[in-house]
Amino acid sequence: MDELAELYLMADKSEKDEIAKVSTALLRVAHLGRAFGIYLFCCGQRIGSDLGPGVTALRAQCSGRICHRVNDPETATMTLGDLDPAALVSARSIPAETPGVAIVAGQDGQWYRARSFYVTEQAAERAARTHAHLTPSWDEITTHLPQPVTA
Repeated sequence: MDELAELYLMADKSEKDEIAKVSTALLRVAHLGRAFGIYLFCCGQRIGSDLGPGVTALRAQCSGRICHRVNDPETATMTLGDLDPAALVSARSIPAETPGVAIVAGQDGQWYRARSFYVTEQAAERAARTHAHLTPSWDEITTHLPQPVTA
């Protein structure tokens, strides 16, 4: 999901209930998805508690975190705040002339400096076609789920 904050913004108070429902559903997808090894990539410029209580609960379900170059300590804290303070300093010290550099927080609680590289749309499409046969069907994914109990 790109620009996660957009899901939490509302034009007026009448949308509050709808936003709460979407937030709860998304949190449930993140929580239950982890049990199947399905992870969400939630992206945004600033994803903090000011968007509402649901966003911090969702962020807690995201075990890995990636923080590219940031200009202020608050933005680094939103992403990496519960890690080593050195990770925050490192995120703020990434030079503007080195695009793709990020601080990556792993499930092990450690953080690493990483650099991504550019992949063209054509190369991504080629890779998707090449490996499409590896995609499991929904039936394969859900075969071992317990059957729902009906009353």
